[in-house]
Amino acid sequence: MIPSNLGLSFFFLVIMLVAGAVAGYKIEYASRMALVYQSALKKLNQDIKKREQDQGSELVRMNKSLSLEIRAHTEAEGQLRESEEKYKNLVNSLPEAIFIVQYQKIVLFNPGLERLTGLSCSQLSDTCPDRLFPKSYLGRDSRGGLSDFIIHPDQRIIYVEKQSVEIVYNGLPALLFAVRDITEQIKTRQERKRLQKELEKSKKMEAFGLLAGGVAHDLNNVLSGIVSTPDLVLMDLPKDSPLIEPISMMKDSGKRAAIIVDELLTLGRGAAKVLEPVRLNDVIEEYLVSPEFDRAARFHAGVTVIKHLDPSLPLLNASGLHIRKIIMNLTANAMEAIQNEGRVSLETSRVQFNRKSLKGYEHIKDGPYVKFSVQDTGPGISQADLERIFEPFYTKKVLGRSGTGLGLSIVWNAVHDHKGYVQVTSEKGKSIFQVFFPVTDVLYEGAEPDKIYTLSDYSGHNETVLVVDDVASQRKITSNMLKRLGYQVKTVSSGEKAICFVRKNKIDLAILDMIMDPGISGLATFKELKAIDPEISVVITSGYSKTKDVEKVQKLGAGSFIKKPYSLEKLGLCIKEELQKRTS
Repeated sequence: MIPSNLGLSFFFLVIMLVAGAVAGYKIEYASRMALVYQSALKKLNQDIKKREQDQGSELVRMNKSLSLEIRAHTEAEGQLRESEEKYKNLVNSLPEAIFIVQYQKIVLFNPGLERLTGLSCSQLSDTCPDRLFPKSYLGRDSRGGLSDFIIHPDQRIIYVEKQSVEIVYNGLPALLFAVRDITEQIKTRQERKRLQKELEKSKKMEAFGLLAGGVAHDLNNVLSGIVSTPDLVLMDLPKDSPLIEPISMMKDSGKRAAIIVDELLTLGRGAAKVLEPVRLNDVIEEYLVSPEFDRAARFHAGVTVIKHLDPSLPLLNASGLHIRKIIMNLTANAMEAIQNEGRVSLETSRVQFNRKSLKGYEHIKDGPYVKFSVQDTGPGISQADLERIFEPFYTKKVLGRSGTGLGLSIVWNAVHDHKGYVQVTSEKGKSIFQVFFPVTDVLYEGAEPDKIYTLSDYSGHNETVLVVDDVASQRKITSNMLKRLGYQVKTVSSGEKAICFVRKNKIDLAILDMIMDPGISGLATFKELKAIDPEISVVITSGYSKTKDVEKVQKLGAGSFIKKPYSLEKLGLCIKEELQKRTS
């Protein structure tokens, strides 16, 4: 049914009211929403503004932190550069050689390496370290271990001590080396070892010398009867007596025995104290025509001995007997070293040393020397034998043919008694012994040759001689010799008895034994005799060679020294010389 107009109007009114209500509600809702949006927008703006403020503060803080870091980094770089410069200066100033090796090349080094190696900067740059320290240059040091050494461009050997540590250099692995020159330490150790060996050898020689000296002293007293008595017997025998030959053989045997005993005394050092002008060339020439040389030449018929002697040699202030022993032993030693055929060369010359040492066996002082060298063409001497070659009885020669085994020991002692030196070098096919005798200015070239004496030249004129000796046989032998020479003879067996005798009796001369047992020594006896008679004449005698006590007695005023066993001629000349001093 179609509504009426009122109803329609109402309907429209209701619709309009509803629509109005709805529109009002929408307007109110929209207003409320606008307020919400405005509040949210305001809060958002506030948040944005606050965030912007916070971000600004963070940026300021970050800028400030970055500035501090940049400043700290700049300061650190400055300190690093300063530290690097300081350590660079420190490394460059070190005496040790410092270098860095990377991939088998030297990439950095200090001036110490240049000084040590003698190589320039360009020679060292990018050099392989094996060029500096090759394995072939490893040598055995004085401690028995291995010690690196380098060869300097001037051919000097420089011993070094190396240390290394792993490092990182320019971001890559490397080795840092520190090298120190220890040449002086090595040489000091070697010298200390050499001196220790010399000391041990000297002590060994001294001990053997004391033993040999004691034996020789007793033997000389025994030999006096064999050497001295035949002189007296031969003087009384008729010229056609059949006893002349056997007694002469006895005398010669005694003399040879005395020579062997004298060699024992030579080992005691100080044996070559009776010095006189000696022409070295003359002694060599005399030995080459001697029976001893002829005997050696017969054993070694294939050996040729040649000589190169300097005719302008100065005189030596030496013991002629011991110089002859040196020549004889070295020559015989060289001949025996040659097994079949070969050559031995004897040479003399002048030398002048202006350096501190002689390379080889031992040190030598500067100054003028006379050199005597003996060279052979034998097989050579091993290093082990060279170190022991001068020891007593150390020999590899033929027993019974080469003597006592004391030859080179006698050489060593006799040379050093003359304040000389021995140099030994050897290689395959050649050995050289060189002896250096110092030249003194106390000698003159016009030395008189040996004089041939007759019995009247050394006989006495009834002077009184007192013999002081603790050995009865020695007193008897000396007494018989003195009586044969025309002296009045008195004998006593001790120093105490000699003092008592001189206090009560007048004598012209005393023959005083230096070693008497029991009782006081010859030195103490002489002092007492000198106190009794300040002008007393005394001849010193002993079975030993000239000792320090003999030197002390002679400084106090005693006369000549004569070693037992003595011949009639030597004894007579010695007494005659002392008596003439008293009357002149």
